[in-house]
Amino acid sequence: MLKFPLLGVPVTVHWSFLIVAFFGIRRYDTALEIAAWTGAVFLAVLLHESGHAFTARGYGATGVTITLFALGGYTQWVPRTTMSPGKRLVVSAAGSAVGIAAGLLILGFGRGGGYQSFPLWGVAFLDTFVLVGLFWGVLNWIPLLPLDGGHMLNHALAIIWPKRADTIATAVSTVVGVGLIATAFYFQQTFIAIFLVFILLSGLRSRPRPSRQVPSNEQPTIAPHPPAEPTPKEPEQEPPAFPI
Repeated sequence: MLKFPLLGVPVTVHWSFLIVAFFGIRRYDTALEIAAWTGAVFLAVLLHESGHAFTARGYGATGVTITLFALGGYTQWVPRTTMSPGKRLVVSAAGSAVGIAAGLLILGFGRGGGYQSFPLWGVAFLDTFVLVGLFWGVLNWIPLLPLDGGHMLNHALAIIWPKRADTIATAVSTVVGVGLIATAFYFQQTFIAIFLVFILLSGLRSRPRPSRQVPSNEQPTIAPHPPAEPTPKEPEQEPPAFPI
């Protein structure tokens, strides 16, 4: 694994991120173009996760870390105080927002003839960055857990219906996911359909389970024990991105 700091945020790159290169082999012929593809995906995913990380840190979060793996990445952080649903919504939206903004700038640069003096590998790098940063950034706002859009919906609902937000967000995510999977199968996009199944199942597994309620006539057994140490806050985790 590769580890390095990014403006004070620890970044870990898992060896599985190299899987990205195999997708480049299907798109390009030369080693330089494949390396450009891999580097562009790396930079775009890192930029996406940086949007989450630095926004959370701007709201006072601590323990902010970024991890890149396989086909995406995730950001973890611990809120210093209780963070409002509105701020969590901004943190969830920030990743794609940064990628979309950067992708639009590069797209405009290319449309204005800026690519003309670039070698083929340079064009491959910029085209890939636009694909991952802009195109996937928009798709990542689909209300499907565990994508950013699913968490954005959850946080938005928490502002209005805090007690029912998780339930409604999970239901919407399931309906959207099943609809997208059926559409992919209808158009004979088997790989995309299987990929969407993986995303949907990942989102459903990550949802909190309701705790068992103790009936009024059932008294819980309390055993004596020494004073417990304060339980540290669990780190918040932004949804993993799936850039390809």
